[in-house]
Amino acid sequence: MKRAYEKDAHRVLRLGRARATRYAARRTLAGLSSDEFPVFRVDSAGRIAPAGTLMTLEADESVWLPDETIVDGLPPEMHDIAPRGFLGRSFVRRHAELGLPNDVRDWSDNHVLRAISQRGEDLPGNLVVGRESFDRYQQLRANETAEKDFPARAMAALAGEHIGSSAGGEQPKFTALLDGQHRIVKFATNATDNARRWQDLLALEHVALQTLADAGIDAAESQLKDADGMRFLVITRFDRVAEQGRRAVLTLTAASGRANASWADAAYEMLQSKELNEAGFRRIALLDAFGAQIANTDRHLYNVSLFPSDHGYEVAPAYDQLPMAYAPPASGHLRMTLVDEAVPAVNTLDVWDEATVLASDFWRRAAELTLSDDMRMIVKQHVARL
Repeated sequence: MKRAYEKDAHRVLRLGRARATRYAARRTLAGLSSDEFPVFRVDSAGRIAPAGTLMTLEADESVWLPDETIVDGLPPEMHDIAPRGFLGRSFVRRHAELGLPNDVRDWSDNHVLRAISQRGEDLPGNLVVGRESFDRYQQLRANETAEKDFPARAMAALAGEHIGSSAGGEQPKFTALLDGQHRIVKFATNATDNARRWQDLLALEHVALQTLADAGIDAAESQLKDADGMRFLVITRFDRVAEQGRRAVLTLTAASGRANASWADAAYEMLQSKELNEAGFRRIALLDAFGAQIANTDRHLYNVSLFPSDHGYEVAPAYDQLPMAYAPPASGHLRMTLVDEAVPAVNTLDVWDEATVLASDFWRRAAELTLSDDMRMIVKQHVARL
């Protein structure tokens, strides 16, 4: 009887003190050997330090100590670093021993925790979760990539090889250490009409980021390179510092707690709760309005990121801004007609005119690019609409 009592007592987690005391039952998820996972953070110099302990609980809940807030599922920060997109599927293939579903959209909290705690040494942001991932981080070494190797690395990525860490997004890509700085390298071939449309979109994404940066708006640094009939968009990662350092970053999804909302609406809610200041809200609203006016129909909340700070959040550099309305659909039929003209929403109205100036600059710059005939015609129509 005593042993059974001690075993049950071990499963009970006491939180709080005195009248605020609460109790929760610990639970080990299937496929995992423990209900307790040490959490670590990597700083800008590459030093790793303890950042608390994650415990999984009954009722599909968890708690990240020393903060005693119990949450449904896993903390948003844990979901945020989970592999997804093109490199997420590659992650599944590379780590088949984990038994994860092929489609990362089908992952449960159990699958997410299995991935990040056992193979989570090189995920976005600066968190490392679990002893096994900690040990793997200690052995992690980044190798420099030369630009001449880009075509071979792209072909390997398309063939299913895992190339680099698990940055999100569906566009084919790999990650690389280039000139001492970590990059995301998106790529497209010229093999088909659809592939050439993606080449156009990579060039337009580069121009969109340049347009923002030249206007004094923080945007990810990018370079456009062509080689062997392929186009590469090389983007500097803002969650990495030099070769070893990392920086904490959260998507707008995790920071706002919203799954479905416009960028501006999610930011406005964070402004109301004082997690975001007026300048931060205005920046996100401006990016939302700019995206609308350059036909970026892929403005989901994973495409805006924030840096945690002592006073809430600061907006990270802009990224993934491009005319996704003209991306090849699953049907394969390329869009040749102009999208409807964008109109302001309640939370973008104040910045709409400023965004219009930026979007006009973008379309004029785009008209100077070497694009496919179809895309060049679309760009000309946008310029004419100005």
